[in-house]
Amino acid sequence: MSKFQQIFRGLVAKRPVLFSLLCLLLLATGITGTWAWSSGRQSAINDGQVQTAKRTVQLLKLERDTEGNTTDSPVPGADFALYAITQQDPEVYEQVVLEDEALWTTDADGRISLALPPGRYFFREVRLPYGFAPDKDPQGQELRRYDFTVEPSTPNGSTVVTAYNRRLSGDLIIEKTLENDDGRELSELQRAQIFEFRATFSDGGTYSYQINGEGEEHQLASGETLKLRHGQRAVFSALPVGLHYEVEEVGFQYGQAHNTSGNINHEEPSVVAFTNFGKTRTLDIEKEVINFDGSEVTEEQKLLEFEFTIQLTDVPEDTNFRYTTNRYQIDDDPENDDDIREGMLAHGDTIKLRHGEILTIHGLPIGTSYKVSESGREDFVSETEYVRGEIVADTASNRHLFRNIYQPEGQLPSFTALAFTKIVDSDDPADLKEYFEFEVTLEPHEGQTFQYRIIEGDEEGDLIDFVSGDIIRLRHGQKALFQDLPPGLTYRMREISTDSYIEALQEIKGHTVNVPKEEQVDKVHKTEKTVEMETNDDADDSDDSDEVPADNNDLHVVRFPNYRIPTERAKLILQKLVEGVGYDAGHEFVFDLYINDVKDREIRLRSGESSVPIELELGDRWRVVEHDSFDAGFSQQSIEYGTGSVEQGHLDRNVYVRQTNRYLRSSLSLSGQKTWEKPDSVQVPEQITVQLLQDDRVVRQTDVTGPDWTYRIENLPKFDEAGEGIDYRIREVPISGWQTQTKAGSIDLHNTWIPPVKAQLEIEKRLTGDPAPQDERFSFIMNPGGQTVHITNSGRVSFPQVSLDRAGTFEFTVHEKRGNTLGWTYDNAEYTWHVQVEQALDGKLSLGKQWLSKNGQAFEGLRPVFTNHFDKCALLGESLDIPVKKVWEHKELTPDLQPQSIIVQLFAGQEEVSRKQLSQASDWQAVFQDVPRFDADGKESVYQVKELAVNGYETKISGNARKGFTIRNTYVGMKQPPSQAPPADKPPTTERLPDVGDTLAVGAVLLGLIFLRVAYQLYKRSRS
Repeated sequence: MSKFQQIFRGLVAKRPVLFSLLCLLLLATGITGTWAWSSGRQSAINDGQVQTAKRTVQLLKLERDTEGNTTDSPVPGADFALYAITQQDPEVYEQVVLEDEALWTTDADGRISLALPPGRYFFREVRLPYGFAPDKDPQGQELRRYDFTVEPSTPNGSTVVTAYNRRLSGDLIIEKTLENDDGRELSELQRAQIFEFRATFSDGGTYSYQINGEGEEHQLASGETLKLRHGQRAVFSALPVGLHYEVEEVGFQYGQAHNTSGNINHEEPSVVAFTNFGKTRTLDIEKEVINFDGSEVTEEQKLLEFEFTIQLTDVPEDTNFRYTTNRYQIDDDPENDDDIREGMLAHGDTIKLRHGEILTIHGLPIGTSYKVSESGREDFVSETEYVRGEIVADTASNRHLFRNIYQPEGQLPSFTALAFTKIVDSDDPADLKEYFEFEVTLEPHEGQTFQYRIIEGDEEGDLIDFVSGDIIRLRHGQKALFQDLPPGLTYRMREISTDSYIEALQEIKGHTVNVPKEEQVDKVHKTEKTVEMETNDDADDSDDSDEVPADNNDLHVVRFPNYRIPTERAKLILQKLVEGVGYDAGHEFVFDLYINDVKDREIRLRSGESSVPIELELGDRWRVVEHDSFDAGFSQQSIEYGTGSVEQGHLDRNVYVRQTNRYLRSSLSLSGQKTWEKPDSVQVPEQITVQLLQDDRVVRQTDVTGPDWTYRIENLPKFDEAGEGIDYRIREVPISGWQTQTKAGSIDLHNTWIPPVKAQLEIEKRLTGDPAPQDERFSFIMNPGGQTVHITNSGRVSFPQVSLDRAGTFEFTVHEKRGNTLGWTYDNAEYTWHVQVEQALDGKLSLGKQWLSKNGQAFEGLRPVFTNHFDKCALLGESLDIPVKKVWEHKELTPDLQPQSIIVQLFAGQEEVSRKQLSQASDWQAVFQDVPRFDADGKESVYQVKELAVNGYETKISGNARKGFTIRNTYVGMKQPPSQAPPADKPPTTERLPDVGDTLAVGAVLLGLIFLRVAYQLYKRSRS
């Protein structure tokens, strides 16, 4: 110990560098050796122990847009069947049914996920969702089949089959029609009128349209507007099927519209039809000149022009209206009788008229308030200075007479009179008894008391005192008459408005004119001249008026017509209808109801339901929009009266808004029952399997059990892609001994017990050639069924009996399984066994004729004969390749302590003939090549392998020389120091080194010893 201490001190003091290197070397040697000793991981896996794990396969269905471009938009609702390719030929396949599922449908993400074992498969698309068509290949052929392969090495979830569907398209047409509510022909101004429409699309997209489907294309983004005239159509082409649209008219007033919202479909265009009612009337102003003395109007007077100012309210700002007069028809020039004096008028404009000329202002909306004023003219007294009223539907009430009396200065009438009457337009007798109030002023009055009387029919009332500004009350048919008024009075008569009536004439102002006494009396009792009016825009020369016409100095009776504002209401009712079957009857459809452009409420209806009545007043406007439910399988096909206004004909009636949807996934359910016909001694199966087929494709499969043996298959598509009804049929997976019958018009099944017949085939084995050194076992296979029998050397054997449960001719093939024993030549013949089964009238089966064919040719007899030949010369010189694989189970042992290599020895009997080193670099496997199969005596050598023990591991060896050996090492914990092992590929000649399994570790130890020796020599020199 003291010697070692002296060496150690000397190294530290005199050779510090050498000492450091030596320490590092010792440290590396120890670590490396320990690591190598504890290591030995092997990754090769025995092929016979590989498990066939299922792999996840996903089908991803995406959309190809209407222009053919691929997108990332998923396509849900596509049905696919799965097929497995069973042979090399891809056209040889069979349908795959997994857990009774034969069809799979893409989910909301466009995916189908399945777990499949390795193999070749394809998906076939059997039903597309509505609005899509199959994709096409480069040759333009439709794609419905998508092949794919599941590889054993494919990472789980990495097999993705991508398929596309082409989005179908349809057209959207917005059309505009204008009709006059009174049947009049449209005027040129009406035909030129522009209407504005707003279109909204559910995808927020931009689409192009053409006016009347031709000419320039215009782009319209969702929410923008387009403009149309009467008779025009905006045609949108190639919109995606299913796209939800809404169309509303900006500033809609009177009319109705259909299909104002819905989903685009492929079968026919979606036509949005707006029909507006032209609720307009004319305002007629007639000019007349009268001489004070009753003489005829002179030619000079006929050419005088009187100026009128037209004021219009309740119309859009800067709106112009067409006017016409009959000037050219009343002048003395016959050459211009076909001409029309016309132009445009707006609020505040003036126009001049002559004697006998009638001004007609066209296209004034009903409800327009107006005031027509005449400017004064020297020497003429205006019987009417202005009128103020409202345009009403009754054209006769929109006509006014302006008379001017030529009255030279200083001449005043000796008598004047004033009369006005009340007219009520109503079918209700109570309305005709209602009184209306009028404010009448007479200027100048200077506190004077006037008198008037009320006349009703032939009854003349008493005189009533009146002071300017008093209120006069009249009911329908009554007339107030002022007689013997002082000359030169200015009058103003104004009806006091009520909430229940529309006053066509609201106010009139003018001057009293000369009316002879006798005319006043006659007028009161006799000749109130009233003319029936005709409503005609083109009748510009009509002499109708709101005032009772007068000839020359006749009394002018002013008419005040009133029109009852209807108190009745229209009742709006929403109705929901769904076409198709199989949908959820409880599904609610949501509607938004807008009244006068304001959202009034939200309404929810199921199919077949109607809303509670919603009361609307005359003139109210409604718009109904159903929420889009296309993703739930409902396409909005049509909506009747989706937009409209309450008209006179709607009052006291129901107005129905009918929304019709089509269920795109119409489905049905089928029910069936299994019945049995059998002897009491025969037991029925515990369960049967029934399959529902569309054409020859299984679409559903289900297991059926007793005791009632009923089954129900739900949610089956009712229609195919062409819209034709699908004809389903049922079949049962065959059960031996039972004959299955179906019933027409149902999916019921009836099974009858038919005792099967049995047949059996015997085969013979013959041997020729040299005697074999050992017994040989030969195998024979019969298909279908895969039954296998064996014969050792020569002899005969019978296959198990086959059970035949129906009439017909059955064929079974028999062949010998080809072996690989050296020296044997195997018989390659294939026999076909033909068995005929006959069925009697009572249903019983019996065996008929049986015969054999060999390689397709007739063969005598009913026993196949297989002959094999043995040649012992083939044994000489034959060699084997013996593979060896290493499998590790390291358990908790960390990688740094796992072995890095092992030594495998090959023995023939008790003699070692070779050895191999296996490591990570060789993937833990090796092959002993060209090993003699037979020894010098011609006997087959028996080979075994052994592994040099690996410390801490338990070894198990399986396999044989023909198939190869597998060495499985399982870590059990180290119980002894490492052993020694001879070098690889040589028989052991020395004692074993530590069994570390790593040549690098052994080299490191040797190198360490060398350095120790060098250090020792250096030490000795230093001592000397």
